[in-house]
Amino acid sequence: MNKRWIPVFCLCLMALTGTACARTPGSIGPGKEKQPPVQEPYRPQKVEGPVGLVWDWQAPGENASRLSREKKLPGINVLSPSWFVIGDTEGNIQVKHASLDYAPQAHAQGYKVWALITNGFDPDRTHGLLDNPAGRKNAVEGILSLAKQYQLDGINLDFENIRAEDSDRLTEFVGEIAGPLQQEGYTVSIDVTVPSDNSNWSRCYDRKALAGKVDYVMLMAYDEHSRLSPRAGSVASLPWVEKGIRNTLQEVPAEKLVLGMPLYMRDWKEEEGKVSAKTLSMEGARKLIAEKGIVPAWRSEEGQYYFEYREQGVLHRVWQEESRSLALKNALISRYDLAGSAYWRKGLEEPDVWSTMEKWKK
Repeated sequence: MNKRWIPVFCLCLMALTGTACARTPGSIGPGKEKQPPVQEPYRPQKVEGPVGLVWDWQAPGENASRLSREKKLPGINVLSPSWFVIGDTEGNIQVKHASLDYAPQAHAQGYKVWALITNGFDPDRTHGLLDNPAGRKNAVEGILSLAKQYQLDGINLDFENIRAEDSDRLTEFVGEIAGPLQQEGYTVSIDVTVPSDNSNWSRCYDRKALAGKVDYVMLMAYDEHSRLSPRAGSVASLPWVEKGIRNTLQEVPAEKLVLGMPLYMRDWKEEEGKVSAKTLSMEGARKLIAEKGIVPAWRSEEGQYYFEYREQGVLHRVWQEESRSLALKNALISRYDLAGSAYWRKGLEEPDVWSTMEKWKK
């Protein structure tokens, strides 16, 4: 073909086929374009060996958590950031303080991540949700979606202050949550209180039935004397904790039971026959002891130190939690062959607590 006819021929061919008759050097043909690598979705991982969990919760005004980026804590293999709240009877979930970077950073440190979700501790709202099948379904789907979005390994259910009459429906709801999550490989745990006669805070849990739905039951063995208690006392004396374990084991298998312990205590103030309390961290207690020149007394029957002081003529009393008291509680895990330990909450402890706990677990 005469060279002067080549451009004309190409133009005709392009008009007929909609394609060019030639490509620039280095171009790639159809179907051969380089595609970005497909990123596989994160696959949740299981804990190997005993559970060692710490709840990562921020009080109002505290800085955002850096725990997933800090040096790994001895003896801890699960972080539980408090991110999710079921906010209404329609099962819509509020997300607070959550970060897409948290789980990947935690995984790089060797942690698993079980994000915590609460019912807002609202008995009326919880009753309305449990009475609403569509709302429950919406919550279940939302939890599964969030678990995937944030690359979690599990979910920790912290449903508290629930009417005793809603116990059966609570169990059903937990099963509805746990089933789809477990099918996808996620670990599901639920927090329960020490058995007592308290309606909304204890009798709402059918512990035996719940244990059949979840992978782990987290025994919140603290608040023996809650902040609103009419009398001063320990947050978690050793005999009370052990009794709570024994009573719970009547309904929950040991291999599913994780012992939850406090990293805090209460500073009780007794004035004119009335008591009030504020939460005290381990560091706060140490500073008080140094400032007041106090020598705490060891109380073997309670398994902890005790001290008191006066301020402006008012008596203050403290049952102290520190490494020694926690070590004695940890010893119960081996004695009763429990599934592991959990601590409420990060930020209230002294740094030496973690290494002490690690020694007791070996």
